[in-house]
Amino acid sequence: MWEREAEALAGAAEAGRRAAAWMRALPVPETGGRPERWVVGELADAVESAMGALDPGDCDRMGPDGVAVDGGGGVDAATMAELAGFPFALPETAGWLSPDQQVRLLAVVGTVTAAVRVLANDPVSVIEHGELSRMCAILTHAARPESAAP
Repeated sequence: MWEREAEALAGAAEAGRRAAAWMRALPVPETGGRPERWVVGELADAVESAMGALDPGDCDRMGPDGVAVDGGGGVDAATMAELAGFPFALPETAGWLSPDQQVRLLAVVGTVTAAVRVLANDPVSVIEHGELSRMCAILTHAARPESAAP
């Protein structure tokens, strides 16, 4: 366990919950189809799940046979697949979300995805040097309530 690990992971989980709550609160039009329901449902769940599952012990390492093993940062492949699907769904959200909301969703999903990979790649820097807390600040800003948007 690294210094400040528990606080960093707790902060990440909280930032993930806030970001997912913002996503779930996005107004879905009555004519909304599968892409809209996916963004406020499964994608929001993936954001919350990933940030709550972060594990610096699941980092990149050498396997017993000397072959490099990519760590998952504590996040399972199915959750990462949900996150990876958003850029492909973005064009379908053009009429539903404002450009600001689209950019904020990209920031949320991109930051969550990056947090997982950076943690798996270099947990010491992410935890001890505050990189994870900076990423959480990005999530918090991107997922701010609509009333607080500039």
